[in-house]
Amino acid sequence: MSGFVLGVDLATAQARAVALDLDTGLLRAVRSTPLPAPVRGPDGRSEQVADYAAAAREVIGAVAADLGPAATGIRALSITGTSGTVVPCDGDGRPVGDAIVYDDRRGDRQRSMLRDAGVDPATTSALARIGWLAAHRPAPRYRATVDVASAALGGPDLPSDTSHHLKAGIDPVAATWPAELLAALQVDRAAVPDLVHPGLVVGAVLPAVATELGLPPGVALVSGMTDGCTAQIAAGSVRPGDTVGVLGTTLVLKAVADSAVADRGGAVYSHYAPDGRWWAGGASNAGAGVLATEYADADLAGLDHAAELHGPARGLRYPLAGTGERFPVADPELHGFRIGGDGDSVDDYRALLDGVAFTERCGLELLGALGVPPGRHRLAGGATRSRVWNRIRATVLGVPVLIPANPISALGAALLAASAFRREDLAVIVGLLLQPGVEVGPDPNTLALLADRYQAWCAALAAATSEHPQ
Repeated sequence: MSGFVLGVDLATAQARAVALDLDTGLLRAVRSTPLPAPVRGPDGRSEQVADYAAAAREVIGAVAADLGPAATGIRALSITGTSGTVVPCDGDGRPVGDAIVYDDRRGDRQRSMLRDAGVDPATTSALARIGWLAAHRPAPRYRATVDVASAALGGPDLPSDTSHHLKAGIDPVAATWPAELLAALQVDRAAVPDLVHPGLVVGAVLPAVATELGLPPGVALVSGMTDGCTAQIAAGSVRPGDTVGVLGTTLVLKAVADSAVADRGGAVYSHYAPDGRWWAGGASNAGAGVLATEYADADLAGLDHAAELHGPARGLRYPLAGTGERFPVADPELHGFRIGGDGDSVDDYRALLDGVAFTERCGLELLGALGVPPGRHRLAGGATRSRVWNRIRATVLGVPVLIPANPISALGAALLAASAFRREDLAVIVGLLLQPGVEVGPDPNTLALLADRYQAWCAALAAATSEHPQ
């Protein structure tokens, strides 16, 4: 059926909406608006004014206006957002205070209570924030950011999705909350939302809201997934064995598997996908963040060209901007290291590019050891603007990689809405509507040397982590 679906992304910094053409797969409108900056304090506080509903309505209305008369063809929408942020709400799902952002570090007592209940607080971080709110700022309801926007569009009693609440210790298959953990934190079950799996029609935009925003009657609301998962959809990684490396400030790896994938330390976790498969992920603190601290005023294009001519670095780097690593090794005391290079600035820069690529390969090998089969790897994130770095990553992995055309979370949310509206498998919709990307192959001239340097890098990382036994 012709028409459009909308994807809305509530990131921490901004809200964005896109209109996806169901015939061509092209984005016909894109709008964004900033969100209030989080306020962070020395006590671990990280709070944000909860303007999520207003921002979502603003960008949806703007997209509908951009479509003009064609907006009558809008069929469905889905909302994605940053996971782990908790909003205290009244009985109608309206915020009654600031949101507690995903990186808020308060709640030592709640984490201790969860530990006493026999669970790792790292896997229930959002639940600890709910417990902290219940103890310090009690409210009738506690919601994710996307739930606040959904309530404003379709009413307060819509269910939420298992993906955005995964880090609250929920059972993603049964779509249930952990009753014993809620009780331990003295959180009423009625204060948290009912849950459904992602990619299901859960309601429709209210008539009065549709009129206000310029939408046609009956636009379906589709249960969503976190922004990491919808970025994965937009990259096209939805079939078993598909993987994607999202390289920005940090490096996030995502993969599709037939069964849940996890490690003992909680660094690898799995979202339950719309087709019943599992999307495993791990996030490294290594990444392009080092560029902002060490090369803030540098000519990166010039450095890339010099690094390409230089070839694989003699030195070895683990490029951490701060202290501590989560994945592919779990070491809260790990510092980034530099070994060799003889003080050559170009070699040091090339060692940074190589080191992130080595981290990516190491992470993929870990996911493989945990049961993820090898498959097609895609590169996403802001760092894909570097042609040289893309080639280095492909060469370190030893296989061609795909650079998706437009791997933004809002597009992934729109594809999820299209799958639900058309009642087609998500992989089918992605195959039909996603624009083709660009393939980048390994450099045969440096393949063997980078393989040798990777082995040396692995040995250096093992030595560095052995200094901090857990």
